[in-house]
Amino acid sequence: MVIEAAYADGTGVANALRMSQVQWHELQRNYRVGDLQMPCCSAPAVPKVSANGYPFFAHLGGACTTSEESQWHLAAKILVRSVLEDLGCRASVEMPGSGDAGRWQADVWGERNGVRLAVEIQRSYQSLRDYRKRQGRYSDEGVKSLWLLGQERYSTLAKSMGKERLRTEFGGKFPPGGHFGPCLPDLPVAMLELEPVPTIKGAGFFTATLPDLLEAVLSNRFLCIDGLWCINNLDSMSSAAKRSHELAAAKRVAANT
Repeated sequence: MVIEAAYADGTGVANALRMSQVQWHELQRNYRVGDLQMPCCSAPAVPKVSANGYPFFAHLGGACTTSEESQWHLAAKILVRSVLEDLGCRASVEMPGSGDAGRWQADVWGERNGVRLAVEIQRSYQSLRDYRKRQGRYSDEGVKSLWLLGQERYSTLAKSMGKERLRTEFGGKFPPGGHFGPCLPDLPVAMLELEPVPTIKGAGFFTATLPDLLEAVLSNRFLCIDGLWCINNLDSMSSAAKRSHELAAAKRVAANT
């Protein structure tokens, strides 16, 4: 879901998060083809409202010369930057930096009250070793960081992290309970879904809004507990897991009656 488009005359951008419902409807009413351009390919951008009532920009005719992955990556960067700005951060995209461990270029960079945050948005494959290497560059310089991954990439990384925990913490054998959280405490990560509305998910029934997640990271409340990343504690996730198990049990009973 693309939330920002540039005015073709170079006068600035229109950002859905910055506009009231009245302002958005006015933009739609006065819009002419060519007034706005998509950030991914400069094609005409059309202001629309989703079935769920969320404003967004779409390509005229649905065509785009940019790859689907690049579109997703760019839309995610703009969204994260906009949310960080709403949270009071000075934010920018593609922010370069360096430290003793090497150079970096954060997809999105935010600063607030002396706190520095790098958000990396990943949809293409990357090995666990490379995640941790890049993460280490931020950690060594005292920069908070967060990895936001597409669904497929998150699933792949979760499996790799789980295998790493199994190997290093459990001697290659499943713990007595049979289940364990797959996440690593040195790699803050969550899954980002852009459609139909921006949503954050993660292992262990973790769900959050993007503003809540970013605020938690900035304020040291995004925690890894028992192999699961959560905000503050595992209470809400435990409740969600219980409800899911109860629903599954009820379905099994219904199927057998």
